[in-house]
Amino acid sequence: MLTEKEKLEEELKLLRESLELNVITKEEFESVKQRIEAKLNKPDTLEQKKEETKVEEEVKEEPKPEDKKEEEKIEIEGVELKTAEEKEQIKEEPVKEEVKRGEEESAKKTEAGEQKKIEEVKEEAEEKATEEKPAEEAEEEKPPESIFEEEKKTNKKIFAYIAIILILGFVSGYFFFSGNSDSTGDSVNRPINKDLGLIACSSDDDCVKEGCIGICNNPGEENAECEYIKDVEVKLVVLNDKNCFNCDTGRILSILNAFFPNIEMENVDFEAEEGREFAENFDITALPAYMFNSSLSETHNYYKLFNAFDKVDSGYVMKNTVANSNYYIEREETPNKLDLFVKQDQTASAKAEENLQEFLEAFNGKVNFETHNADAQIVRELGINTFPAFLVNNKIKFGGVQSADKVKDNFCRMNELDECSLELAKSLV
Repeated sequence: MLTEKEKLEEELKLLRESLELNVITKEEFESVKQRIEAKLNKPDTLEQKKEETKVEEEVKEEPKPEDKKEEEKIEIEGVELKTAEEKEQIKEEPVKEEVKRGEEESAKKTEAGEQKKIEEVKEEAEEKATEEKPAEEAEEEKPPESIFEEEKKTNKKIFAYIAIILILGFVSGYFFFSGNSDSTGDSVNRPINKDLGLIACSSDDDCVKEGCIGICNNPGEENAECEYIKDVEVKLVVLNDKNCFNCDTGRILSILNAFFPNIEMENVDFEAEEGREFAENFDITALPAYMFNSSLSETHNYYKLFNAFDKVDSGYVMKNTVANSNYYIEREETPNKLDLFVKQDQTASAKAEENLQEFLEAFNGKVNFETHNADAQIVRELGINTFPAFLVNNKIKFGGVQSADKVKDNFCRMNELDECSLELAKSLV
């Protein structure tokens, strides 16, 4: 049987082996080592106690001469009696045995505790090593081919996602630009096209090709298709004056280009000699003016808009009421003049008059102001058909319900007064 010292030496040896195998860290090794060496350096108290107990027992067990005689006497007489010393020894023996047993159990528990601590340290170290190694070992053991395969799979997934996004974007864009069937009054359920999953067209607006008229045959049906007609080329001259603050041409040109895709356009300034000639030849009274050559009547869509034009000897000119012509070139300019055209019992006209009061009060009689009803002679002369409308200096018209500050701005574009620097209300009544 191993002594306490031998057991501690064995534990120390096992501890060193654990350190060499990287099962425990150096700090753990030093901690346990110190505890074991501390026990080795202490005197073997347990062994000493055992020896001392043994000697005491031997000394006590040796009988005295008188006791021997007494014992012999008792044995001879056949009476089972004990001397006083024996009785005392009998009383003390259970106590000594109990002490001895307790010391032995304590020693065993100490050994078991130290052994358990060493095993726990080893297990914790092994778990750490096991957790740190798998990822590295998996990386080292994974062959290059598997890595490339994983990269290929990842790339395929990415390309698949991109393709799905592009398809969804295309479908969304198609529905956005082709318009909503509810907004156009088209309640037809659009069938699926066998090629793109969409119908070819639902109206002529879906058929667009440069220089051509697009026609949608069988709109909204599965067999819908676009037909394109090469349209006749037509020349357009836009006559305008750069000094007109309300002579924008963007909206009208957008409409004309939609109906007549092969337009060759030219912009001409009214103040130039060429502009004056155009105005005279086409009998122009207001700007901007839109003048076409005779080819207009040969275009595919002419008969859809023919009521918007007046025929002249050398071609066609768009009517002032359609062209939104606001600059009356033949009228004499009257400085500081403002006219308001209203329609009786119209809410918009009433609001325009209310907003105008702040403007008139701010200019304090410096504005030559006059109001005209819808049946006035000047209304027919100017061809005004929407109300309310304003005329500045008898030359330039602008319409709609306007704030006091907006009326001031338009008036001051053609007039220079001190009150033009004032800031009036920008909100509508």
